[in-house]
Amino acid sequence: MATLTTPYEAFEKPGLVVNYKLSNVKVLKGGMVGINSAGYIQPMAHGTSSLKFIGVCNETIDNTTGAAGDKSANVTKCGSFVMKAVTGYVPSITDLGKEVYANTDWEVQISTSGLSNSYKVGTIVGIETTSTGSSGVRVRVDNYSV
Repeated sequence: MATLTTPYEAFEKPGLVVNYKLSNVKVLKGGMVGINSAGYIQPMAHGTSSLKFIGVCNETIDNTTGAAGDKSANVTKCGSFVMKAVTGYVPSITDLGKEVYANTDWEVQISTSGLSNSYKVGTIVGIETTSTGSSGVRVRVDNYSV
């Protein structure tokens, strides 16, 4: 193939927030979501196989009574978010830079211990308290979301 010889319109579409079709589930604002094997999003959960992490949901959408694909949700694919440290994990400053795995749609851990499926969702960039007052970590999801 030849290289460009004139300007080309590549139809840029910033990938910060992308809209995805839901499975027949409910997703919650602030929850991590993934694409299932059928191509629909659902909450991240280590007990669910074949998920691909795509980001953090911007809104609460309930499609539990609909068919897969009936509703859509906006998902943020980059940036950092404060997620709850799973019970038994006490974050410390020495965890900065470590990768985390999804336990649930809002809980993360630094080890794969007890996980049915190990889904990496980001890197710890800070130790913070969640909006609910729980111990948490700020997770940068860039380069982890599909």
